Amino acid sequence: MKLNLGSGGKPREGYLNIDKNPCAPRVDVVHDLDQYPWPFESEVADEILMEHCLEHLVDHNRAMKEIHRILKQGGVARISVPHFTWQFAFHDPTHRHFFGYNTFFYYARDCGYFDFQFSSCKAKITFGKRLSVWNIILEPIFNRFPNAYEQSPLRIFPALTVDAELIK
Repeated sequence: MKLNLGSGGKPREGYLNIDKNPCAPRVDVVHDLDQYPWPFESEVADEILMEHCLEHLVDHNRAMKEIHRILKQGGVARISVPHFTWQFAFHDPTHRHFFGYNTFFYYARDCGYFDFQFSSCKAKITFGKRLSVWNIILEPIFNRFPNAYEQSPLRIFPALTVDAELIK
């Protein structure tokens, strides 16, 4: 089973599309992701896709725990959220959380905060198509040295998203 959580206006073919809006296109399951537990058995999903949804939830840590619960062993979660340098991350009054390159690595480390842990995590900062020439030059450099990017004036080149891939 493949789940598209918070599908909104972007339903995916081959996925079970979940959204709280019953009027969203091709929604298969109507559910508010701020209501727990989510309506899925444990360890049923091979893949979970969540694009521009996690930042809207009240408790993103609890959502990550649900994602971990629902994924099968070896299953993958692909999550995309706005990077904190993107101006619209702050403009949207429905955004409750802000994310940096290292955010998702906390869910794959034994840092003592959570009672669950993904086996691995990969993250990437993306700049989108708005700076296409810069993407060729800057994106590989900033992903090689993400902390230098996020902790320096280089942030004058705002990133668009943090894209994470977590494996259970």
